[in-house]
Amino acid sequence: MSDMSAVAKRDLSKSHLVMIEESSYLRSILTQLVKSFEPRSLDIFPDEETAIARLAFAPADCILIDWRPEDGIGLKVLKYIRGDTGCQSPEAGIVCMAALPSRESVELARDNGSNVYVTKPFSATELRRKIESSIFAPRNFVVAEGFVGPDRRHRKSSFDGGERRGNGPLTQNEIDSMMAD
Repeated sequence: MSDMSAVAKRDLSKSHLVMIEESSYLRSILTQLVKSFEPRSLDIFPDEETAIARLAFAPADCILIDWRPEDGIGLKVLKYIRGDTGCQSPEAGIVCMAALPSRESVELARDNGSNVYVTKPFSATELRRKIESSIFAPRNFVVAEGFVGPDRRHRKSSFDGGERRGNGPLTQNEIDSMMAD
């Protein structure tokens, strides 16, 4: 993890993190990676149901979600966090982690209240930056009819003309721009 040395790190030692990753292989790798950030606690779950049960009784600062809406993975817990009064962390930072990003997948995460979206594989630096962004630099939180989550209107940009969206695979920069990170 030498790429971490050049990055000014924020202290995660008071942060409670929750991770939901269905793949046992990726769960093992991500557990070691996230533990290296030295959070106060890290609760790891193989599925949405057990994560939801945990989020119903104890707060979290950041929730990392295995994001595969095309397979029905991730959306249930995201909607629970942002929309269920039983959740102890409705304003927690949410990081959606996806292997196959698409414009529709990014928009679905964003429109259901995710703070950030990162594509697998990612570096330790990238994941830590996303976690820190969701905890230490949260955007204003919006509760409105049809939307609960971080305000997406913080970006100041102007439209310069014709349609610039492509149909190919999304880059992490395009995803970050869509998430307004």
